[in-house]
Amino acid sequence: MKHTKFLFLIFIFGSLIFSGCLKEYDNVMITSVDVMSSPQADGTKLTITPYVQNNQNTDTGILTLQVKIREPSTNLIVAEKNSDIGYIKSKSSYSNSVSLTVSNPGEYGIEVQVLEGAKILAQYSTPVNVRATPGPGQPADIKLTDMNLVITKFVNDATSAVVEISPGIYNQGGDSQPLTVEVTARVDPYTAYTQSDELGVVKSTNRVRGKISFVLPRNKEYSFSMNVIESGKTIVTGNVNEKVKLNNIKFNTPMTYVIIEEGKPIATPKEPGFGLATALIGILLVYGIRMRNKGRSNER
Repeated sequence: MKHTKFLFLIFIFGSLIFSGCLKEYDNVMITSVDVMSSPQADGTKLTITPYVQNNQNTDTGILTLQVKIREPSTNLIVAEKNSDIGYIKSKSSYSNSVSLTVSNPGEYGIEVQVLEGAKILAQYSTPVNVRATPGPGQPADIKLTDMNLVITKFVNDATSAVVEISPGIYNQGGDSQPLTVEVTARVDPYTAYTQSDELGVVKSTNRVRGKISFVLPRNKEYSFSMNVIESGKTIVTGNVNEKVKLNNIKFNTPMTYVIIEEGKPIATPKEPGFGLATALIGILLVYGIRMRNKGRSNER
């Protein structure tokens, strides 16, 4: 009888999994969330850009992006906004910026959800430190935003390509010293191409883009990384969040890639259903062990 109950519990657990109640919605995921701040008369505007990836073989339904800013010490929501983003095509990504304002500097939590109707497909949270408006003499606070890439020319009998790289830079601190951006396109530990661009002084709350040209073999896959250097010191380092296959990129078609800064707080995507599944697995394991121990006791 006891074994029958255990088998019955396994049957229920299996039914939940196959019915999709405990489905891990990892086919649609938030890969990264970028946050940039800019001073306003009534506080600080946070521009929040989630990057959503649809790994499914089918298009999604109509999606809504829900963004909240939470004050950690009170757990109160200080700002929130919903944005309809339509559908995301199969095997493609989408980014959308939402702007919200907070009144005071300090630590905040950014929470992002992707919803399809009432169903949460993906969640992501990350902390952000909102600084006071920079005054004269305040140091720069440089942020790498994204990287644009475009093939402008084919050379060497079309075996190589002239590739224009434009890393985006935003200064959310005080005026900078002269800046240099250095970009590396790496094939493997032994093969890499590095070029740089002098950006000069970047004023507070200003945005600039570097412009760097490479001649790269087309039949390779590249990992891109970049450094921003101020007065001979590297102040920001970032990596493109995916490898780039030049053969897959069309001529004169701009592509935009997310840059993940090194040292950025790691925000782990939360996928609904996992906690419940883990709890049920634990219950079943404990139940199985107890039944086995009781069975041994009865045999004695």
